[in-house]
Amino acid sequence: MFIEKSKYIGFCSGVKIAVEKALSTLNEEKKLYSYGEIIHNKDVVNSLEKKGLIVINDILDYSDNNTKLLIRSHGVGKKEHLELVEKGINIIDATCVKVRKIHKIVEEYSNKGFNIIIVGDKKHPEVLGIIGWCNNKESDVIIIESQEDIEELKIDPVEKYCLVSQTTFNTNVFSKIVNTITKNNYTNIVINNTICDATKKRQDACVELALRSDVMLIVGGKNSSNTKKLYELSKKVCPNTFYIENYKEIPYKYIDKNTKVGVSAGASTPDWIIEEVIQMSENLNQTNDMNENQENQNGTMHELFESYGGVSKIRTGDIVKGTVISVNPEAISVNINYKSDGIITRDEYSFAQIPDLTELVKEGESIEAQVVKLSDQDGNVILTRKPLEEKKVWEDLEKLKKENAIIDISINEASQFGIYGKVNGVKGYIPRNQISIQREVDPSEYVGQSLKAKILDTKNKKGRRQLILSSRLVEKAEKEIKDNETWENIKEGEIYEGIVKNLQDYGAFVEIDGIDGLLHINEIAWTRIKHPSEVLKVGDKISVKVKSVDKENKKLSLSYKATIKSPWALFLDKHNKGDVVTGKISRILEFGAFVVIDDIECLLHIKDIDWARTEKVTDVLSEGQEVTAKILNISRKDRKVSLGMKQLIEHPFDKYTKDLKKDDIIPVEITRILLDGVHVLVNGNIDCFIPIARVSTEKLRTPAKVVKVGETKDAKILYIDTKGKNINLTFVLESKDENEYSNSDIPVSYKSEDSDFTIGESIGDALGDLLK
Repeated sequence: MFIEKSKYIGFCSGVKIAVEKALSTLNEEKKLYSYGEIIHNKDVVNSLEKKGLIVINDILDYSDNNTKLLIRSHGVGKKEHLELVEKGINIIDATCVKVRKIHKIVEEYSNKGFNIIIVGDKKHPEVLGIIGWCNNKESDVIIIESQEDIEELKIDPVEKYCLVSQTTFNTNVFSKIVNTITKNNYTNIVINNTICDATKKRQDACVELALRSDVMLIVGGKNSSNTKKLYELSKKVCPNTFYIENYKEIPYKYIDKNTKVGVSAGASTPDWIIEEVIQMSENLNQTNDMNENQENQNGTMHELFESYGGVSKIRTGDIVKGTVISVNPEAISVNINYKSDGIITRDEYSFAQIPDLTELVKEGESIEAQVVKLSDQDGNVILTRKPLEEKKVWEDLEKLKKENAIIDISINEASQFGIYGKVNGVKGYIPRNQISIQREVDPSEYVGQSLKAKILDTKNKKGRRQLILSSRLVEKAEKEIKDNETWENIKEGEIYEGIVKNLQDYGAFVEIDGIDGLLHINEIAWTRIKHPSEVLKVGDKISVKVKSVDKENKKLSLSYKATIKSPWALFLDKHNKGDVVTGKISRILEFGAFVVIDDIECLLHIKDIDWARTEKVTDVLSEGQEVTAKILNISRKDRKVSLGMKQLIEHPFDKYTKDLKKDDIIPVEITRILLDGVHVLVNGNIDCFIPIARVSTEKLRTPAKVVKVGETKDAKILYIDTKGKNINLTFVLESKDENEYSNSDIPVSYKSEDSDFTIGESIGDALGDLLK
């Protein structure tokens, strides 16, 4: 046996200082309080408690003002620290200088408005202490433990972040987190690598030693964070890695004279515990050598006995055959033709769980096993069947790999890297990217499940035995079979139920019986949409119609709107010409406004807004305004609907002229002046035209000579045209020849000799009057 100790091992400087301060105080005062366990090692804590150390986890438990209180190397939060000072407690502050530096960093950056991100174990006392120095609310401090955590974190580009790490955090995982931050270009995160240099050196040295060892012993308390990380790192490269607290837990059955044993320890492990482990391992080595020497000395006698069918010669690691001489639920006694009987315990009989050995083994049966130890405390030879069973299991697994067979594996463990389970007693590993054909999976969800898998390899990159499996390959093969069946059966024009799997700017992907089809954005809704999310969301169950099937290229084109009635069809079912409807104005143009009625845009023309002349649509209507109108026309062919608002009220002309007659005098307002006459507004909403000849008894170049826009004048009714909705008016109120205005439609004509002005002068004067 060769035993090698890691280059960096045992107490770190912070822990060492804390323990030394505790011992120094206890030697002088025989009593000392510790705020939390001073170290994550129960042997050390028990030793200190015997000297007078009292561990408290709450300030309220402190009851003796004459006894000092030690703050361990993990440190405490600012609030706790101030509370201890305010109570006048005599403090021995053993906070590690590296941890104190982190306290200053987070305090400084949180005061500047930065959000604090801590990389570490959220339950570790060091992390809890760091949180206490952040001025942010405790709920606002972000704790991450893996690369996946930073990927799932929603980083606000407007906010500022400061990242620190637990001093004993895994350096490899921290590097992956930093790489992810760099890859995603999170320039608003200030990164502080606060992992202790000693931690990195310890972890690197441990991995380096594990690579060249057959067995690794990681010594430290089971609640020690840094020791646990050493174990995880070593286990990846050396399967026979064991996490032990002291020499009592040394796995002797895995160690013989030819074993290369590596020893590493966490920062909370004292030298004396490490030396005990090494010493006990060396004692085992010496015991093996003594047994061999004794066997060599008695070689002749053994040979003699063998010649006469007596005792055989055996060594550690030999394969022996024997006869079962007794069986109980916990052990088997075997006659192996040696000076002592062999013992096989229940745990060493098989990799499988055996509740009772009497149910499997009977007295008189032949059995084969491997020698683990030549003599236990009772003088019996310790045997095991596991290596023989393991050899056969690996041979069977290799055969299954060559046959590309599918095997069952029950998952009992999960980590961020993948899932683990047992196959015929051998631990199998399914990497995270080999779990499922789904892109994102949570390994923890598979614990307790039974999966079908194929064997990828029976050795890892280092050449060591490791069962590596893939359930993804089985799932993929099953999906291909199912997909092929679907492609064969799917028909164009048929309607199928599907699930929305993904949304893109150009459409959505819908899964139908395992195959994905494209639902283009134009086929989602009858109305125009900017993004599929306006109608659909991932996980929706919808009916879709198959537009086209390309079996050769495995392409499927779908339509959702084809399975539902179009808004136009729904409109026709609900509305008819003459119906009164209410809707909101969606658009306004020069010639009118569009009103949305049950998802259909209907035209409200400018001439149908009011009985009075409407100069601009925006003078009376606005976008978003709710209006009530009458359906004037529905064109099924052109898919157009015409609306009218004025048709809902009585025509102002009819209403106004009911009680009027010829020669009545009525007030009118001048609205426009033209060269040939003026427009006037009657009753505020009836537009009438008075020719220039009726504006005055005088011959005028332009009506502007005698009237102004906005002026109100009295006019006489000459004729009421009920059908044409027009009133013939005149400003000449004096009585004249009845025949003078008998035919109002005949225009007045002039001759050049009747006037002392030219046409050009008339137009010029009129324009001048209009521009005044």
